[in-house]
Amino acid sequence: MARKYDINDFNARVKRINNPRNNAYYDPELKMHVPKHTSQKEIRQTVKRSKINISKILVSLIIGGAAMMAGQALRIRYLGMTEVTDASIFTDILLSLLVMLTLAALMHHRKMVLRVAQVAGAGLMFVAGHNLMWAYPDKLAIVYSPEYVETVRAQTVPMSLVFRDVTISL
Repeated sequence: MARKYDINDFNARVKRINNPRNNAYYDPELKMHVPKHTSQKEIRQTVKRSKINISKILVSLIIGGAAMMAGQALRIRYLGMTEVTDASIFTDILLSLLVMLTLAALMHHRKMVLRVAQVAGAGLMFVAGHNLMWAYPDKLAIVYSPEYVETVRAQTVPMSLVFRDVTISL
């Protein structure tokens, strides 16, 4: 048999709802916590569109470049693929994509413009990353391996762009 509610039960329920210390109240009739409603002003304040500025784009370029370096380092150190083949290029792209997605998620760089900047940074590092080996061979020998750095320096020239067999000197 259902319990009959009177005006005192209704007033007690309204009092629980209007209590200023509660963000939510427990409704015994529904047997759940019910959140209080927020005003339109609070909703508009919390939902702000994040602006994309040049610093976020530069950080996304760096994320892409760092992801490509990490992908290549993983391929060279742990997979032992030191020569440039289709399989090594595919492995570079796959590993750098995984690292890029992880770094972008950690840094909240998920917008489409920032994703494009990350891909551009990875592509730039893929084509021109060997120039860093000319500038900082000792430091990059720690990241990759000393043998790989010497191999890359023997096969490339400084200040150039290299994709497979095509070399463009700057």
